[in-house]
Amino acid sequence: MIHIDIDADLNLVDDEDRNVARLPDRRRFQPGDVAVAGRPGFWSWVLIDEIADGSTYFRQISGREAATHGDLTVSA
Repeated sequence: MIHIDIDADLNLVDDEDRNVARLPDRRRFQPGDVAVAGRPGFWSWVLIDEIADGSTYFRQISGREAATHGDLTVSA
């Protein structure tokens, strides 16, 4: 089962073709972090580009690219 870090509509993009979503309260993100965004059944690995005014801006990346940023598993 995938754990979604950022609840997001992956069809919502800004003028720079980045996804945007409300910043979740339960986890702190920094630009350059990898996360899972979307909703159950429709999600993607993402790379955080910017955090501003309670929103996070990110771009969708492949699992292969996400793995280059570190371990993709969550501890139990």
